[in-house]
Amino acid sequence: MWFKNVQVYTFTEEFSHSTEQMEAALAKFPFTPLSQLQETTFGWVAPFKDSDILVETVAGRIFLCAQIQDKILPASVINDYLLERLDALEEAEGRRAGKKEREQLKEDVRAELLPKAFHKTRRVSAWIDPKNKWLVVNASSEKSADDFTAQLREALGTLSVVPLAKSASGAEILTSWYLDSTTLPTGTELEAEMELTMVQDPAVKAKYKNLDLAAPEIQLSLDSGMRIRQIAMAFADQCQFVLNEKFQIKRLKYEDKLVEQANDSDDPRSDALMMSDTLSQLLLLLEPYTLSEGV
Repeated sequence: MWFKNVQVYTFTEEFSHSTEQMEAALAKFPFTPLSQLQETTFGWVAPFKDSDILVETVAGRIFLCAQIQDKILPASVINDYLLERLDALEEAEGRRAGKKEREQLKEDVRAELLPKAFHKTRRVSAWIDPKNKWLVVNASSEKSADDFTAQLREALGTLSVVPLAKSASGAEILTSWYLDSTTLPTGTELEAEMELTMVQDPAVKAKYKNLDLAAPEIQLSLDSGMRIRQIAMAFADQCQFVLNEKFQIKRLKYEDKLVEQANDSDDPRSDALMMSDTLSQLLLLLEPYTLSEGV
């Protein structure tokens, strides 16, 4: 269990649910495979494959996992079948379908194709750190993480969390790190990959990769009014990652020595412990910056 993309939420009040209470709550919403006419399904599964327990604690951190299945039914496929039906109707009856009839035909096509559609299965894992008031979700997109928190809130009845850094002014923090390396979090360093956007027009972007950090092109971009939207970083010989302006951690790559150390044990909880220890150290360094004025 090595989280690759991390969305972090902070609790706005104490997390008071016990693991026993959580187990009972999540057990009411177990994962069940898609039926023929379902497009998506969401449910809770064991975070570790050698156990059926839905909620487990490792070093004080509460691990849990959701499983999602989605039917793969592209809109283009539906539209192709719909056009065939519309052409057949026009040829048979000499008329074109009205708006409501067209919508009904589209629903009929969808219902007919759903049972035949392939599906994909994915998992979203997370851990809760009650002491530091974090919910750490292994998800590459905000939507996936928000869906996870919404389902967890439904299961538990309450879940008072907000994103670690809620505003876009994190770009100013990333830019300040580039301009003055002494302001970087302890034990971290910048690497040669970044993306900048224009403050007045975020659609205007500049990307630099494998370019010396002192290259004049970067300074010229900053002088033109751009700010760093995301930048690659390394942390204390433990991992490399990309941090964006929302303080979301992307493309995590752990040092081989950490993975090898965890692999010394067959217990998947060893991976979870090593990974969460590493990320917890990193989050403790990053979190103070999200509390700064303007972030």
